[in-house]
Amino acid sequence: MSYRFYSTDAITSLPKRMGRALRDLFTREGMDKHEHKVDVIDEIWSADHYLLPLDAPDEALYRAADSAARECYQFCAALQSLDAVLSAIRNLCDRLTVAPPAGEEENEIIRRALDKAWWLRGIRKAHARRCEHMAIRLGFTSYKTGPYVSNETAYRQQRRNMQNAKLLASIELQNENGQVYSLDALAALGMANKSNRRGELMTRIRGFEEIAFDLGHVGLFATITAPSKYHAVLSKSGESNPKYIEFGEPTPRDAQLYLCDVWKRIRSKLHRDGIHAYGFRIAEPHHDGCPHWHMLMFVPPEHQERYEAIITAYALIEDGDERGADKNRVKLVRIEAGKGTAAGYIAKYIAKNIDGEHVGDHHMREDGRTYIVTDDLAGDELLTPSQRVCYWAQTWGIRQFQQVGGAPIGPWRELRRVKSESIISAPDAVKSAWQAAQTIKATEVNIVDGKRVETVKTIKQASYSDYLRAQGGPLVGRKGLVKIATRSTVVEGKYATYETEKPCGIYHAWNPRAVYESVRYQWTVVGAAKAVAFDLPWTGVNNCTKKSKKKIPTSVLTPEESAAIAVRLADFIEKNPQPAYQPTDWSAIEKKSKDLERETKDFADAMNTQCENTRRQESAAYENHDMAARKRLVTTWAALGACPYPRIFMTEKDL
Repeated sequence: MSYRFYSTDAITSLPKRMGRALRDLFTREGMDKHEHKVDVIDEIWSADHYLLPLDAPDEALYRAADSAARECYQFCAALQSLDAVLSAIRNLCDRLTVAPPAGEEENEIIRRALDKAWWLRGIRKAHARRCEHMAIRLGFTSYKTGPYVSNETAYRQQRRNMQNAKLLASIELQNENGQVYSLDALAALGMANKSNRRGELMTRIRGFEEIAFDLGHVGLFATITAPSKYHAVLSKSGESNPKYIEFGEPTPRDAQLYLCDVWKRIRSKLHRDGIHAYGFRIAEPHHDGCPHWHMLMFVPPEHQERYEAIITAYALIEDGDERGADKNRVKLVRIEAGKGTAAGYIAKYIAKNIDGEHVGDHHMREDGRTYIVTDDLAGDELLTPSQRVCYWAQTWGIRQFQQVGGAPIGPWRELRRVKSESIISAPDAVKSAWQAAQTIKATEVNIVDGKRVETVKTIKQASYSDYLRAQGGPLVGRKGLVKIATRSTVVEGKYATYETEKPCGIYHAWNPRAVYESVRYQWTVVGAAKAVAFDLPWTGVNNCTKKSKKKIPTSVLTPEESAAIAVRLADFIEKNPQPAYQPTDWSAIEKKSKDLERETKDFADAMNTQCENTRRQESAAYENHDMAARKRLVTTWAALGACPYPRIFMTEKDL
């Protein structure tokens, strides 16, 4: 690695904490021992100039989004067909590692590409994932450095979540009844509230267990882990895994796709063999960020052994002969009656992956060893292990919890919006499902030490098992008796106006026309939000990009036309090169900002002093009848072309 990577106390293009740690490591142990880390740093330094450096602040992300949106405006102005514009946009997205804009119509796709906010979301996501992947490759994500996600990613995601919370709190909404709530208060009523999310998951799992007990089914707990080549760090030594490097250093999303593919094959084989399992799947990270799955499933007892054999066989198809595969890749536990409940067995996995409530010490088991992950501080904010797990899921876009089998959760949530008087004439299945979904609470008032104390008690718990029975059982799937009713609604979105189906209640599958309406409100924003969204100046776009009445898809272009478009696009990019990213001297900008702030303060103080002097002159001229002062003020106001207030009356004799 060249000396150019070193600054005074870190390594160029890396966040300062990471750079200092690597510099100290190289100084202490030498670069020869860490040749792979040196190669990763070389790769970071020689990356495409379109990619932002890992230490880029938020301001750099804003500038990159603005630059991308302006470049798309240039595409629209210079290129002469929709196909060429769309091709140029896709090419730009590939360079910036951003997913192309979605949309059914060409105009919708182009509107997204012209929106700076759309680019900011995509660039921020791509940059966060690239930073975390590099942190994994450099060894900053492990039980020795930062479990589940690197400290840099945890600090960044925590700061981002706090910014989002502040934004939600700044926006107020009003419904048609005149009720006003902040957006964060409304969000706290749904599944965005971690306590609500954990409670609903436990209710659903308990419902599966109760109905499985009634049917005589048995519970099986399985843990499936990806092969060693998906793990960046060796669990015993904490060193880099040679198999991971040899395999191409995949991301946690790659490992998640592998596990999804394994489960897809298992599910197909179970279906072919007539084995119908139902339960829950939980995805959580190893210490190095690689995901693994916990699955609590219920099957008839006669299918238990066959289910275990299928799980084991398909989980070990890839690299099943590697060392430790039989011991670590698949673990099966049978839930035995009298030794605890299935819901109780999985409760700790639910809680520690959401908010850590009632978990106690956060245990992490790796290669037969158990570690305790402790809380940390990010500035003045507490950083818990459960927060790290949530930040891992947010960064990589990995779904943590998924129901397998059973009735859909949508009707269950919609039933909780339906009032009792709406289902008076409903069929028994609808009434039973509605009753199962309701939680009834009451407030109990007591006098303690002469003070009034109110206690909220739950009179009736919601029963997911009763809901499953009303729907048709744990294997009913999407053929349940109670379904969500929808109403066609025209939505004026930011990028397009489209017609979609919006929920409006529930209905019985045998009588779709009888809809039992749910309670829904129409919300409007009160005033303007305090957060300021950046905007682009108005830029003209020629009419050549206007969509013609006759739609011509890209697929009908001849090879010669496609080649001509590619040549024009290459010529345009060559004539309009984007400047390479130059590291910004933030210390100089900060100094200039402080100097400007000081000059502004001096100017304001001088103006305040001048205003105070003028006020004293006006007081003397108006109250003390000082004619000399009046003459000076009249001359001053006349020079400004203004009229003083209060007015100064002077006669020709006075002048």
